[in-house]
Amino acid sequence: MEIPPIKIKRAARNGVIYALLILAFGVAVPARKGLGFFDPTLLAAYACLGTVFAVPITAQKFEKRPASFGQAAGWIARAVLLGELVVAAMLGCGVATVFYTSRGGFFWPDLETLGYSLSLGAAASLALASLAAWITVEFSAGAARMALRLIFLGLLVSFYLRGQWLTAVTGPGILISAMAAATFLILLRQRLKQLGLTTAGSC
Repeated sequence: MEIPPIKIKRAARNGVIYALLILAFGVAVPARKGLGFFDPTLLAAYACLGTVFAVPITAQKFEKRPASFGQAAGWIARAVLLGELVVAAMLGCGVATVFYTSRGGFFWPDLETLGYSLSLGAAASLALASLAAWITVEFSAGAARMALRLIFLGLLVSFYLRGQWLTAVTGPGILISAMAAATFLILLRQRLKQLGLTTAGSC
């Protein structure tokens, strides 16, 4: 099946944007901060950046109504996966950059804390992407964008005021995000069912 030119252009544009972001946050910032890049709070913030990528992709995708809940879940999963891959690329490039610019004094970041932070980021991405999907289907894409802008603003203010707490709340944050994701997915499934769509279908 031939891919429409507009989709090719969009994919190319997104690819350039992602590459620039990886260069900026995965190379330029770590090179400037050096070993300070391994500050647990900074790494936790990086680990949660997947939401910034997954949520807009989900909202845009759901402007077209899915044929089934299975397809809807597939769209959400792919958006979350893409966001987490970008985050992994940023962190991987960041560690490599610090290694090559700090020879003789290199040490690894706290991998346990980073693992919890990545889990929190993935769970938060899933929760917010599911929320974006449900609001788009229930109301509109515009309503989803407005609601999520407010959520992101609130998260940004919270990080600015209490960012040092981020690593301390990863456990509860993962649990809350997982419960929120399950709730929004159930709401999405019920709404699609009300619209007469079955749970079967391709992803």
